[in-house]
Amino acid sequence: MKNLNHFQTRPKVTPINATAYLKELGLMKELPSLNYLRLLHRRHLMRYPFENLDIHFRRKIMIDIRKIYNKIVPTKRGGFCHELNLLFYHLLVHLGYDCHLLSARTFKSETKTYGPEYDHMAILLNIQQNLYLCDVGFGDGMVFPKLLVTDRLQMDANRYFSFSVDPDDNYFLRKTNDTVNFEPVYQFQLKPREPIEFIDMCDYHQSNPQSSFVGKKIITLLTEDGRITLTDDKLKIAELGEVLEIPVLNDDDFYVKMEEQFGIAYQSLLQE
Repeated sequence: MKNLNHFQTRPKVTPINATAYLKELGLMKELPSLNYLRLLHRRHLMRYPFENLDIHFRRKIMIDIRKIYNKIVPTKRGGFCHELNLLFYHLLVHLGYDCHLLSARTFKSETKTYGPEYDHMAILLNIQQNLYLCDVGFGDGMVFPKLLVTDRLQMDANRYFSFSVDPDDNYFLRKTNDTVNFEPVYQFQLKPREPIEFIDMCDYHQSNPQSSFVGKKIITLLTEDGRITLTDDKLKIAELGEVLEIPVLNDDDFYVKMEEQFGIAYQSLLQE
């Protein structure tokens, strides 16, 4: 059994309106369980998109749960990992789950290397002495939490995920569509992290030209039968194994499709 000493102390979190949050997810409060966690995880992915619009509208993203909550929960907005996973983490703590934040180093396919520490934020949970990885902030990532066991394929909607670990206790998450060709996702350690530790990388992803978030706009949302993704150059609708791609002609076309598909109005992005 893995060392669970880092779950001995209950985290202190800023109060949020968990009742309103659950209402937006279409759920009632329940006692912590794996089944409830799976439901929360999927509903969150279907309600709040992964998107980086604030970066392109020069709206400062801060590691501040009050600001993140007010931006996302009362509206149909979303965010990137440092927002979505921090928000979900607070909900899980308020619901009584035993969890903490993780720092993950995302795999960069261009260089075949892993990024810096705090590049990505994820969540680790202890449920009846079993560890689970949660991540509602990775775009087209896992639909359901994954049991942290090594060298075992775990089905997730239309793909599989697996973990491995090296002698230095670095864990590696991989995904595959065919159980043969594996793609690295990210690397992490089981070390609890505090929100303040992610501030520098959160700032980096908003301002550094080398960050993929600065390079182009993206909005992606899980749907009942697939996923909808909008980028600067195309709208991609995946449904029941079929994929429809529609070109985006210009910025005006992007904003029209943004409101049609995700309910995000252009004018709302101009407001402070």
